[in-house]
Amino acid sequence: MRCLFVVTLLLLLFSCSHPVDKKRIIDSKKLDEIISKKDKTLVYIWTTWCSGCRKSLEKTLPKLIQDINEEEYQLLLIAVSKNRAEVDSLVEASGLNNNSFFLDFIGPDKGKFQSIGIRQFLKSNFPNEKIYTGGIPVFVLVSRDKEVLVKKLPHTYDGVMEILK
Repeated sequence: MRCLFVVTLLLLLFSCSHPVDKKRIIDSKKLDEIISKKDKTLVYIWTTWCSGCRKSLEKTLPKLIQDINEEEYQLLLIAVSKNRAEVDSLVEASGLNNNSFFLDFIGPDKGKFQSIGIRQFLKSNFPNEKIYTGGIPVFVLVSRDKEVLVKKLPHTYDGVMEILK
């Protein structure tokens, strides 16, 4: 009886987790739709446990979005996390929730499964490119035609602005 109670309680807890709006799950079609809107897109793939990602969300990316030429560039955030509430909280605090999406991946929220999910997503969308995925965040610049213009953008404001000029 006790086991049945625990199982029921666990089912209730997991079923009440934050559901993700299907429109916010990124796939190839959604990526094409987004990057076709501007000449160039800064694609920032991140996760909640990454301290460098959090720092970029807090300082670097909001400043970048203010200072880049909005006619030519846009920023796309892709969160590789199952903790939707934490992602939304971090993104909202940075004021960057316009182009924030989730990468759907199989497995736990940390480690190899995230890396595999990122590699599969990049390989399926940019098959002829060798984009560095050895660490998180992954920050690349792509054209509206899905050409990778810069495979590894720096994580500093000055470094990115130097490349964009």
